[in-house]
Amino acid sequence: MTIDVPINLDYLLPDLRLHLGDTDPLTYRYIDGWLRVALVSGVKALQRWWGDRYLVDSTTYAVSRSTDSDFLYVEPNVIQDRDERPLILMASILIKSGQLEANSWNTGSWKDAEIAVSNIEGSRAKQFGIGMDWEELKLYILPPTKRLSQALRIAHPSTEE
Repeated sequence: MTIDVPINLDYLLPDLRLHLGDTDPLTYRYIDGWLRVALVSGVKALQRWWGDRYLVDSTTYAVSRSTDSDFLYVEPNVIQDRDERPLILMASILIKSGQLEANSWNTGSWKDAEIAVSNIEGSRAKQFGIGMDWEELKLYILPPTKRLSQALRIAHPSTEE
């Protein structure tokens, strides 16, 4: 699912690139299409956290505001200001997680009598970066929790003398 056609989240591409450290146009690591996929997937991943505040069209991948939600300001930007940073963090987590998964078979170490090679630290650094993004994301919004049952209200026992 590569989105090569510009979508209405493209204004967030420079911020996402900055967060990923992909700032030199001559040597971009990520093409715009994959960053668009990450942004749209980030909106979908945050739906439970945001209470379905945004809607994603499954054919055009355009994101729109839900009419059931209250927003602080009217559009030109689809995503309201306070939701932009969490979306960038989620998109970054998705990109880094996919990159870590793709490189997982290349992680390891070996040595012989003369040479020792290890790229385990690179994998740990990527995991650390994902962890930092998660921690910052939790500063902005609370993760959804799964409740097993409703709390029971029990009356306090009366003190009889």
